[in-house]
Amino acid sequence: MNLSTKNYIPASKVESILQESAIHMTKKTILALSLLFALGLCHAQGFKAGIVLGGNMSQINGDLIAGFNKLGVQGGLKVMRDVSDRMTWSLELLYSEKGSRSTSRDLDPLKIKVNYVEFPLTISWKDWLADDYYKLWFEGGLSIGSLISSKIEDVGGLVPVDEFRKTDISWLVGATFFSKEQLAFSLRYAQSINLLVNLDENPTHPRLRGFFLSFRALYFL
Repeated sequence: MNLSTKNYIPASKVESILQESAIHMTKKTILALSLLFALGLCHAQGFKAGIVLGGNMSQINGDLIAGFNKLGVQGGLKVMRDVSDRMTWSLELLYSEKGSRSTSRDLDPLKIKVNYVEFPLTISWKDWLADDYYKLWFEGGLSIGSLISSKIEDVGGLVPVDEFRKTDISWLVGATFFSKEQLAFSLRYAQSINLLVNLDENPTHPRLRGFFLSFRALYFL
């Protein structure tokens, strides 16, 4: 009996399809939960919700590439509540693209792409009271990132990798300027506390630590 291989799909391709489907499902789930998260808190007494949209400039210490050359998108939702007249705490739910990227000065082209869902928790101190609201806010806090995908691109092409930790913990500082009571622009600097790769599981791997700058616009509902 002759068995036709015309419709045979390699196992590696099936695995790739399943991984891509899982990522798409994860993104849809995150989006749905984000909308429910914002709508629920908008109706809670004392909370204020907003939309965040901006970009990242990032680098990874230990990859032998210098400079904040990797550009990526950052966007999501923010909720906050006043602790006092001049202090506010906030929680964000963000999609964030980070990594590193070589330039024309580097001999070997390399790009590291790591995408996260992040949960920054911050406390802000307000200054410059004008028009019945504070125009300048200074913030500090911690952020927990859940890894969605990680890939490395070199001369051989783009390859998924699994060495990166599933959770990234970062500290952050920043400043926000309110041009109007509902519209603001912020600059944020963040640095990973833990290494991006678990050296106990990958003892020969370089010590990688993430750094990034975020430029964001915020619109409050």
